[in-house]
Amino acid sequence: MKLRQLVYFNEVIDQDFNISAAAQALFTSQPGVSRQLQALADELGVDLFTHHGKRLIGLTEPGQEIAVLVARVIQDVQRIEEVADSHVNAERGGLVVVATRHAASTRLRDTMMRFCEAMPALRVRVFEEEPRNASAMLRAGDADIGILTEPSERDPELAYFPIETWRLLLVVPKDHPLSCGAEVSLETLGRYQICSYERTAHSRRIVEDAFRAAHMTAPIAHALGSSAMILQYVERGIGVGIVGEASFEPESHPNLRGIRVDHLFRSMTTDVVLPRKARLRKPVCGFLDVLAPDLNCVMIANALAA
Repeated sequence: MKLRQLVYFNEVIDQDFNISAAAQALFTSQPGVSRQLQALADELGVDLFTHHGKRLIGLTEPGQEIAVLVARVIQDVQRIEEVADSHVNAERGGLVVVATRHAASTRLRDTMMRFCEAMPALRVRVFEEEPRNASAMLRAGDADIGILTEPSERDPELAYFPIETWRLLLVVPKDHPLSCGAEVSLETLGRYQICSYERTAHSRRIVEDAFRAAHMTAPIAHALGSSAMILQYVERGIGVGIVGEASFEPESHPNLRGIRVDHLFRSMTTDVVLPRKARLRKPVCGFLDVLAPDLNCVMIANALAA
């Protein structure tokens, strides 16, 4: 039998026998989970689950006994990795994290604060890069962890784990006509100069695509390098801004108002990206525990090996 089969079996139990939910948690397909469960049952020569039609509803008697042993095996695998990682020297214990602009200024920023408090002796280096450069660093082994916003191309040498969905926000001065409370349309927004990110930013392409789909040209007059610069331009009345929702803190900008525009621009996801060939060292798992507690290192290791 294979460790992957045991991980899948354990996850199906944890997900109340919902194969679809287990597949989502394992970052794999529902048929893939079903195949691994069937292969495990065939190899053991016993039925593991009770059924109602095609739906799993519980464990058989041997399935219950096996489930206890499988849980122990998975715990022991984690302990084995911890023992090995405890002997990794200090130099190899460092971490290199590469992130796209939005992730670096929001999710990663907060994670770094908490992680440095939890593991002050561990050296962590952070690089902000465009998705293509970030992927190249991960492939080459120059970075351990990537935190990227919707890479346009999925590299087969890398594994992607969604951790966050986020939206764009329209930001205007409080006395601006768009702050009246009425829902903003593309036609109305198109009358104003927009301050947005640089041409290479994924969120800017989302804005341009929405206008293009409506047979309009996005009135982006100012392409700026950061959310902070966009907000400064808006505060000075140079235009209206479109930024990542988490980048706007109302208490820091009392003269500005954020307006939801998720009916105009689709939401985006942020992914943790890892090299498939890399071993999950203890510092990597520790960092991911802070960044995305829902990500389980055993499940990640299984997905990397798939």
